[in-house]
Amino acid sequence: MSTSELRIRIGADGRIECRKGDAAPALTLDPDFFGSPESAEAQRALGRFVFALLQGVSPADASDEAPAEPAFDPNSPGALYQSFVDLQNRALTEYSGSLLSLAEQSLQRSAAAGFEQAIEALKDWPTIKGVASMMIARGPENR
Repeated sequence: MSTSELRIRIGADGRIECRKGDAAPALTLDPDFFGSPESAEAQRALGRFVFALLQGVSPADASDEAPAEPAFDPNSPGALYQSFVDLQNRALTEYSGSLLSLAEQSLQRSAAAGFEQAIEALKDWPTIKGVASMMIARGPENR
């Protein structure tokens, strides 16, 4: 293979990699086939090639697929901690004591489940809650 050839590889995830040299087993192309990159003919040739390539690609069998990710569990410790962060931010932007209480509940549940970030945040929560409660009580007019 000459050093001017390109090697194209289509991964199982659909990514297309383009390399020069002998880096990976793949389809080889001579860039000169497509002509000057700026020319309209080169663009048309490349377009024809891509469409022809895509027509020859068949869907992978179900057995080739990667294992499915586990379903999202809103009650997992990580999700509860993220809920705490989101609710705390909303409480401060919306000046809502009830959202702050919901945030605290999510933090406590996440920490009780052993989520390390929640356990650390719970140590500082009394101070943070005090400051947040004062900000909420002042409201948007007295920032």
